[in-house]
Order: sequence, then C-alpha cells, then structure tokens
Amino acid sequence: MKKVMRRCRHCGCLFQVCNKVKKHEYCKKKECQKARKRKWQREKMKNDADYRQDQKNAQEDWKNNNPDYWKNYRIDHEQYTDRNRDQQRRRNLNKRAKSAPANKPEPIAKMDAITPERTILSGKYQLIPMAPDMIAKMDTLIVEISTIPGNYAYSPP
Repeated sequence: MKKVMRRCRHCGCLFQVCNKVKKHEYCKKKECQKARKRKWQREKMKNDADYRQDQKNAQEDWKNNNPDYWKNYRIDHEQYTDRNRDQQRRRNLNKRAKSAPANKPEPIAKMDAITPERTILSGKYQLIPMAPDMIAKMDTLIVEISTIPGNYAYSPP
C-alpha cells in the first residue's frame, strides 16, 4: 500500500497522512496542532452561538473565582506595570499635543469638571486631587457643598 503524503497547512512540511484521521491537514508538531485548534475554535466561535455563550460563561466564572488576579499580576510583574504606565503617559502626552493647543496637563479620568459656565449646586461631590502625572482617579473624598445666596448677610460669631 502506498503511503499518502501531504503538506502541513501551518508549517508547510510534508507528513504522512493517517487514514484514521478525517481531513488530516496538519502535521503532529506542537505548533501545528495549536494552529489547528485555534482555527477550529475561531470557526466554532463564528458559527455556534451556544459555544460562544458557553465560552462567555466560562470566562465570567473564572473572573468571579479569581477576583484579585490582575491586582496580584501587577504586584508580581512590577517591570511590566511600570513599562505599561510609562507607555500610557507617552500616549496621553501625544494625544494632548495633537488635540489641544494649550499645554495644560489633565488627568485621564476627568469627566465632570466644573467650569465658569457651570453653576455649582448644593449637594454631595466627589473631590479628586489633581497632579500633572495622574493617570486615573484615586483617593477620592466625598464632600458636601452648600451654596450660599449672594444676599446672605454674614455675622461673625
């Protein structure tokens, strides 16, 4: 019986086809088998809604069972975290330089800034310390502000 040879779809090497394997397109190398599995998973995610939902549920379960994963990862991989932080600062500076003519540093997570056009209403506010190199808001304070009418007569104690 003649041995059937075929080229691997991933690495291009010739390999002997096994009659027991249906659609034998990949050789037995580890990288090629990983490529085969990735292709299968991409197709499955694209065409099978149940599989997609199962994958989503599995990810949610894992996330719920490992709530401190990313916190611990950042602690254990300090160089990676520092490098990422530096790259984010550079991206922010580049973005600010392109979009704003004024060179006024602003934090990333600033959303509801009080401007002269806005009036301050009585109520509870979140007070966020500002620094030029601040990446995200941290250490916020909750304060209560009461507005005083312009015709209020102050009487010292």
